[in-house]
Amino acid sequence: MTMRTARSGLRGALRAALLGGTAIIVCMGSPGLGLAQDAKPTEEKKDGETLELTPVQVEALRSITSYEATEGYVSYYSVAATKTDTPAIETPQSISTIGRQEIEDRGAKTMAEAVRYSPGVTVDNYGVDPRGYDSITIRGFYSSTTGSFRDGLRMDGNAFAAYTTEPYAIERIDVMRGPSGALYGQAEAGGVVDRTTKRPNADMRQEIRVEAGSWDHFQGAFDLGGKANEDGSLLFRLTGVARESNTEFDYNDGTSQDNNRLFIAPALTWKGDKTEITFLADYMKDSRSPLFNTFANETVGRTGVVAGEPGFDQFHQEQFSVGYALAHRFDDTFTFRQTARYFEVEVDYQTVSPGVLAPDNRTLNRTTFGAPDELAQAAIDNQLEARFDFKGMKHTMLFGFDYSRSVDEFSYYSGLAAPLDLINPVYTGAALPATPYLSNEQTLTQTGVYMQDQIKLDKWLLTLGGRYSWVDLDTDDLLNNTTQSFQDSAFTGRIGLTYLFDNGVAPYASFIQGFVPRQGTDLYGKPFEPEDSTQYEVGVKYQPLNYNALFTASVFHLTKTNVQTRDPSDINNTLQTGEIEVRGLELEAKAGLFKGLDLTAAYAFMDAEVTQSNDGNVGLSPVLVPEHTASLWAVYSVQQPELRGLRFGGGVRYVGSVYNDTLNTSENPDYLLVDALVGYAVNDNMTVELRATNLLDEEYTTTCAFGSCYYGPGRWVSANLTYRW
Repeated sequence: MTMRTARSGLRGALRAALLGGTAIIVCMGSPGLGLAQDAKPTEEKKDGETLELTPVQVEALRSITSYEATEGYVSYYSVAATKTDTPAIETPQSISTIGRQEIEDRGAKTMAEAVRYSPGVTVDNYGVDPRGYDSITIRGFYSSTTGSFRDGLRMDGNAFAAYTTEPYAIERIDVMRGPSGALYGQAEAGGVVDRTTKRPNADMRQEIRVEAGSWDHFQGAFDLGGKANEDGSLLFRLTGVARESNTEFDYNDGTSQDNNRLFIAPALTWKGDKTEITFLADYMKDSRSPLFNTFANETVGRTGVVAGEPGFDQFHQEQFSVGYALAHRFDDTFTFRQTARYFEVEVDYQTVSPGVLAPDNRTLNRTTFGAPDELAQAAIDNQLEARFDFKGMKHTMLFGFDYSRSVDEFSYYSGLAAPLDLINPVYTGAALPATPYLSNEQTLTQTGVYMQDQIKLDKWLLTLGGRYSWVDLDTDDLLNNTTQSFQDSAFTGRIGLTYLFDNGVAPYASFIQGFVPRQGTDLYGKPFEPEDSTQYEVGVKYQPLNYNALFTASVFHLTKTNVQTRDPSDINNTLQTGEIEVRGLELEAKAGLFKGLDLTAAYAFMDAEVTQSNDGNVGLSPVLVPEHTASLWAVYSVQQPELRGLRFGGGVRYVGSVYNDTLNTSENPDYLLVDALVGYAVNDNMTVELRATNLLDEEYTTTCAFGSCYYGPGRWVSANLTYRW
């Protein structure tokens, strides 16, 4: 099946989903918007009984998804964890929000770089990775493919055809820790990441930026938009990035590796009295090398030799998406919202990979690998929200229905390549076999209905939610002309309780469930059950009344069951009797302690343990899960008149040691990294900035698992000039 056929099928599915209901998403309030205290009660009669309903008066339209920019580092509202515009202090879950200013201050070039100062989050599991994947682990579980969302919609992805995020086009990032099955359905146990796309803004400043940095990095970017007509009912925005760059590593014959990108994202918003619609689209084309690193293992250390093959290695990715966010507010009580998106990703990936090192510790056996991959997905989410008072209790009720369908066509090729002498490397070329060893087309359909009620009585807030999900996966073997079908369903629930003290302190407790379907069957044809997860969390949030700050502390107990493990009676079979538990503590502070200072600080302790297994590792730690992580980032804008315009700051990131193997016989050491920023506003329009990540050029490995050691990025220095008007 070609990608054209996949497009046709998905267009039909999307068209049917869109025509199934009226398209409308809405917007209510502004930052700090409170509920009107003078709402007049109304009465409705039902079956002879008088019901007292008090509609909640809304003072102004507000983007229900908090699309407006977060001012500074502290975000007081978040939609991601509740799908309603809920104050962060009233959300019974640990959440980190990274706003536009924070993303820019760090100069994030990838999603991983944007979120790596958040508690419980680790990145760069495989060191430097040129492919640009949003590689993120939360609370010990890899969340990149099963925990990836944008604008509240699922972003399906295979191992290689995964949607890549351009950080310059993102307004904010919400990291929700723990299972999120009650609203999002299939999602990884550790948590999910929701990105919010930049939207048109009537008062936005125009921006043009040029940047140069290490490894022949050159980049230009622009962000333009505003009113398209006099009354401001029509808004537009156009965001773009063009990059030409090499990488940290060259092949040993002097050939450079590429890291090039072309990105464009138009957006258009129409606003009415009660209706608002935003159309969003983006296109990106990347030409990158698949290997950024040099070969290393625990025996020979770092060799300085790139194990790939120049002229053969390539990772080309092309992707686009188009969608809308539409909303209508019927009255002061009811709001209907609908978001939809269609996207495609096409990857052409081939490389020469390192294999087993010969006993002479210098001859590296190598293999060729190719993975052309095409994925297309349509997704839609419908929500009906009701805000009202009943019997003295304030309710925010949410009813939802979402649907997504993705088609992924991929093939894997593998062959032998000439060995490489690590002492005297000579590249000789490579080729892929004519026939793949695997060629599949997978169609994944996910449907869910969910309900949530946030009930506020005096200072108590009870959050109740539940969702029923259906998952269908059909795998067509294109080599053998066979089909394997998999269906599953699950209910996932949530309950949270928060108490709001007058001084800004809000302790909370919550229980939430999640699940991730597993593809395939055991040796006897029995389909695998979903991997289930449950989490208990107790925490406290503090929002000082007179300071711009938000502090969060939480402890949690997270359990993932139905993990695959060996069958002790048949080594060729797999049982789902494994279990992993993670118990931990997380602390986070986001603050502007005084005028000009923005900071974020985080610490996480994770005690991860395999509690059930047939692999001989019960009581041991899973691989790649650090016990301790900590970070501190701060930026100060000088307030003295003679130095006004000067900004400086930086951060430190600590990642503790991790185990490289399931039996915990090999341990990767901890590491501490330093980042820095200096900026100066020449005038109201022009700013120059100098940044450095890994300022001390620390050489470190993120892991030595799976036969190779993966080194983290070296020192990166960049300077940019931004002009705004």
